[in-house]
Amino acid sequence: MEAPLQPPLAGLPQERPTDWAAVTALITCIGVFGLALGLTYPLLSIMMVEAGFSDFMIGLNGATTCVGVVLAVFVLPRLLHRFGAFAVVVLGLVGTAASLLAMPFTDPEVSWLALRILLGFCLNVIFVVSEAWLNSVTAERIRGRVIGVYATVMAAGFALGPLLLVMLGGAGLLPFFVCAAIIAASIVMILPLRRRSAAELAGMRLANLRRFLAVAALLAGVVMVFAFFDAAVMTLIPVYMLRSGFTAEIGATALSAMLVGMVLAQYPVGWLLDRFSRPGVIAGCSLVAAVACALLPWSLALPAVMWPLLVLLGGVSFALYTGALTVLGEHFRGSLLLAGSACFALAYGIGGTFGPLAGGAMLQAFGPDSMPGLFAVVFLGLAALVARRPLAKASDKPGTAGAV
Repeated sequence: MEAPLQPPLAGLPQERPTDWAAVTALITCIGVFGLALGLTYPLLSIMMVEAGFSDFMIGLNGATTCVGVVLAVFVLPRLLHRFGAFAVVVLGLVGTAASLLAMPFTDPEVSWLALRILLGFCLNVIFVVSEAWLNSVTAERIRGRVIGVYATVMAAGFALGPLLLVMLGGAGLLPFFVCAAIIAASIVMILPLRRRSAAELAGMRLANLRRFLAVAALLAGVVMVFAFFDAAVMTLIPVYMLRSGFTAEIGATALSAMLVGMVLAQYPVGWLLDRFSRPGVIAGCSLVAAVACALLPWSLALPAVMWPLLVLLGGVSFALYTGALTVLGEHFRGSLLLAGSACFALAYGIGGTFGPLAGGAMLQAFGPDSMPGLFAVVFLGLAALVARRPLAKASDKPGTAGAV
């Protein structure tokens, strides 16, 4: 039965209408974020393999992007206070393009470490500010659908990156130049933001990160579980398929099937989030993901089941992030909203670091079927927690959060 929409939180002003020009500009930002990550991870890895680097050095080089992600969280409050949200987003886009343009002309062993830290820093600036700003300009009654479109565009960016790499070739200057040109062009698309006030985002303080975690640790945990699975799958699903007796081409296609699911599912999930209990939708998606992971080894012998299952798994796993972001915007405002976006970025970095490590260890120690088994247990545990505990507790200041 459809649950009634919750009334506005006590102490909050009357709901403002959605600012569609700002929404369009901010969704453009997250599409660029997804494209840059989706292109750079496989492109730089391919180039380092061809240059003869060890697997450890390739992994270390890739991990430095997360170092930049973490650094951005601690520097962002000062940047927002001094320059404002629009200027900070533009600086993030310019820095991302500059990092990409510098990479083909520098030494991967030394210079790429610094450039990938800068890349992670700039991308996280775009990520945190665009998320918080989008939530602040979206009306509550359509928040789930707007966040669904936002997540769809981000997932499409992730999917477009590897596709662009295939179209342009896995080496040379052209992929870097094309990606940098797309990022530069996106600055024109976000010009409507320069006339929009985002004064409430300038109030971010590092102390608010602790305040947010004190009242919404489980909400950040939802993002961490999503990242744990997402990063592991992006890295290891081709390996899993190879170990299960399939070709490398089938492994790559399996990843593509999951990316298709990520793109297609987010608007329908947003529709559900607007009409039913949001914690219930999140718990349901986590439960479906657990069942899909448990069935995956069995489905490998049945292609008619395996491919739809992979599409479904991609969709419901990414829906965890869509749901978490929707709840964030529903129950937090101002400085805590921005702190929540920053905590989401940290949660993604932590989950994204441990997911591939845990998945790879399971593959090596216990065989391929153990990896989806691990994911099933993690998803099942999350579903149980969300079903039993509030995603966000009452805050110490009225009007910033409510129990969910």
